[in-house]
Amino acid sequence: MEWERNPDMSTAARPNAIPLAVRVGRWADSRVLWTFLLLLGLTIRLRYYLCAASYWYDESFVVLAVRSLDFTALLGPRPYNLISPPLYLWIVRCLYLLGGDGELLMRLPAFAAGVVALLLMIPLTRRLLPGPWAVWAFALAAVSPHAVSHGSEVHPYTLDLCAAEFILLCTFWLLEPGVEGCGRRWAVAGLGAVAAVGLWASFPSAFVLAGASAALLIAVWRRPTVRGWVGWAGLNAAIAASGALLWWFSARHMYYPGMIEHWTNAWGGFPDWRKPLAAGRWLLYRPYEICNYANRDLGVPLAALVFVGGVALAFRSPRQAAAAATPFMLAVSAALVGKYPLAHRTTMFLPPCVWLLAAVGLRELCRWAGRHRGKVAVMGALMAGYAAAWTAPALIWPVPDPGLDYRGAYQFVHAHQRPGDLKYCQMAVVYDTYYGTDPALLRDEEFPTAERRVGEERLWAVFGDTRLDMRRRLEIAGGRVVLEHHVQGLVVLLFEPGTAQRSGPARPIQ
Repeated sequence: MEWERNPDMSTAARPNAIPLAVRVGRWADSRVLWTFLLLLGLTIRLRYYLCAASYWYDESFVVLAVRSLDFTALLGPRPYNLISPPLYLWIVRCLYLLGGDGELLMRLPAFAAGVVALLLMIPLTRRLLPGPWAVWAFALAAVSPHAVSHGSEVHPYTLDLCAAEFILLCTFWLLEPGVEGCGRRWAVAGLGAVAAVGLWASFPSAFVLAGASAALLIAVWRRPTVRGWVGWAGLNAAIAASGALLWWFSARHMYYPGMIEHWTNAWGGFPDWRKPLAAGRWLLYRPYEICNYANRDLGVPLAALVFVGGVALAFRSPRQAAAAATPFMLAVSAALVGKYPLAHRTTMFLPPCVWLLAAVGLRELCRWAGRHRGKVAVMGALMAGYAAAWTAPALIWPVPDPGLDYRGAYQFVHAHQRPGDLKYCQMAVVYDTYYGTDPALLRDEEFPTAERRVGEERLWAVFGDTRLDMRRRLEIAGGRVVLEHHVQGLVVLLFEPGTAQRSGPARPIQ
């Protein structure tokens, strides 16, 4: 396109009527648009973070672990089948010792990593693409729903995103011709640091480091030098040593019986080899799954653009293509042999590759489209706008899909309970996070006990507001609902001993 071939035409050389494509290209590469997208992404992330939604059960596992285990114990076997990198858990443990276990403090590492990841996307996209196409990739990153939501959770998924972007940035920097001096030293130091400690903060960074190793191997193979081979060997030695130490001290303790079955049946992270057709569908579905997790409901067009971009980049720059595509291929291979579950949140290290390759693919489609390239560019703009529709409304309205408000439900119970009241909570681990262990609390698996005792004493029950079966079973067992309160996806019921069937309407409390 004209603005790509000669973006710096002097005023005298320009025609009187500047083509529309040139004007659009200049606007897309302007600081105004980049600044707007950056502020939009930062504001949405801050809005989600400050909302401080209630913990959910998966977050409670992390909070309870860092509350009860010291730094050494966090390396070994952990309760709740918790699988998280030790360096991340140490950071959260430090924050807990400094300021307690409030939602904002416990989620601070994930939020900070999400903000850094957004900032890293600016130089990363501009290293690989001209400005007008780089801004498209950056826009998808700024409004990615899961990049935003995982920044407000007590989980390391935004660390996966941040580590992947940093590795790719250092790799692309080293691959640029003529990079010497301070810039090269910083890139080498950054890549070496991630090779040494990155795996301890982000397990899947191993796949991205392998992509960096493959890209640098191609570069050294084509232009062999002693310094190049020594550097490549040193990088791989650091990765191997760090991985071996991580496995010995921590990772080998994290396997638990039923892990593969759980990830296969519940989340689809592993293929089900008992059903060959299902395993084939799993493999074909991975590109869509990963792209759809990067930007909701855009899995099909993004996967198509990633394929086009990957092929085009392989012909233009095999080294950059290896850095961007190798993590996906290795992660799929690891999932096929049951070593890494590749589904949903465990794919958060791959969106940077998706955004970059999709932007390359959109650029190539515009080139191939000839005089119809404007329609392709409009399609890209509409995709970015649709992606923003999932997160931008949070600037005006409350945060979309904040989850179940366990905190509000348990606060209501504590405000209205009497001494000696029995309690049943569907997610008791979240109750433990806020109020500690309570001998009067019946846990998830103790629902039969709640049925047996509801006809004899007062019982508070907290469960999903669609679980009418649980409510009905308690009423049949002899409980009478005398109070009903709804809290964002949950219902709080107070049962008193009564007849086997409900005798009258419950008294709602707002």
